[in-house]
Amino acid sequence: MYRVKAAVAAASLALVAIASPAFAQSTASTTGTGSITIIRPLTISKSADLKFGTVVRPSSGSGSVVVSAAGSRTVDGGVVALASGDTPQAAQFEITGEGGQSISVTIPATFTMVNGADSLTVTTSNNLVGSAGAQTLSNALGSAGSLGFNVGGSVSVDSATNTGTYSGTFTVSAAYN
Repeated sequence: MYRVKAAVAAASLALVAIASPAFAQSTASTTGTGSITIIRPLTISKSADLKFGTVVRPSSGSGSVVVSAAGSRTVDGGVVALASGDTPQAAQFEITGEGGQSISVTIPATFTMVNGADSLTVTTSNNLVGSAGAQTLSNALGSAGSLGFNVGGSVSVDSATNTGTYSGTFTVSAAYN
């Protein structure tokens, strides 16, 4: 009986050994790397404000005052430009940061100038080439880069526009792409 039990046990062990797969390696590993590139932060500085100068409203109807991104003023529709008062000019900005990097510049399409309860809407223009969202700072990675640009605008003035000094602010911003 002992021999029968031993034979059955030996056969069972042989069957388990044949059915179990053999693994040559029970663990594996590899290595990874990490990296980071540090660049300069963006800054924006303003060197000039947008100024439309002094104008006389039309005696009837409406006209407009335009200051181009290059800084020249034109008037139409009966608006008269005066040489007195502020000298007309475009706003001037400079963005600095890491050279060669792609940035997006945001300039509002319009902003409001107010004089007490009265307001005028300014439609902006700029001298950026191509899409404002796809600009590139000068120089190469590792060097300081910059991008200068101007903002002009146009404003409608009609015969019912109240006299006085109108002013308002607008925000330009930039971000790395």
